[in-house]
Amino acid sequence: MADKYPELEVSADEQDVQGDFLSREKELLGDEFQTEQDNEVLAESDDDIQEFKEQFPEVDNSIAAEPQEESEDDEFENFGSAPPVSQELGESEPLKEWRERRTLEIEEREKANRKKKEEIVAAARQSIDDFYDNYNNKKDQHAKDVLKEEEEFLEKRDGFLKRGTLWDRVNELVSEVGEVSDDGRDKSRFDALLKKLKGKENVPGAGGY
Repeated sequence: MADKYPELEVSADEQDVQGDFLSREKELLGDEFQTEQDNEVLAESDDDIQEFKEQFPEVDNSIAAEPQEESEDDEFENFGSAPPVSQELGESEPLKEWRERRTLEIEEREKANRKKKEEIVAAARQSIDDFYDNYNNKKDQHAKDVLKEEEEFLEKRDGFLKRGTLWDRVNELVSEVGEVSDDGRDKSRFDALLKKLKGKENVPGAGGY
């Protein structure tokens, strides 16, 4: 209420000016300065002021401000101490179901990833084992083949060396080789000589060296 009807404050300078002005007017006019109407107006003004003071007593701002500050502090304290909405209401059922479903999906995905990883590792190990098995098998088979070829070669060689005389074997080799490219030399006499030596054990070199 004090805000709606603030007190009127008049500075000391304004009061001095008004007082001087009224004094000069009173000196000039004398008795004519004050009239009966003035007395009535002054009396009515005093009555109005007294009535106004009775209806609207002066309010002490310092006393009224204190409860307001305490009220505001209490309001902010209550606001700060209010529990979160999520704690009061709790977790909703759809949100809980979504969390459970998401957790289950993550577990299934991790399980599938672990299984796939195990399958990849197993396949890689199997490939390595197969490689070494094949390598070892091929290596063993190759060794066996080489040994067999060697045995066959030695057997053939020994059998060849045991057949007939040296000149018989020479004639056989010449026949297997066949005719070579002609280099302009006459080989007819050499061929005739080898054929004469064939089958004869008493000729020089027939028994070999």
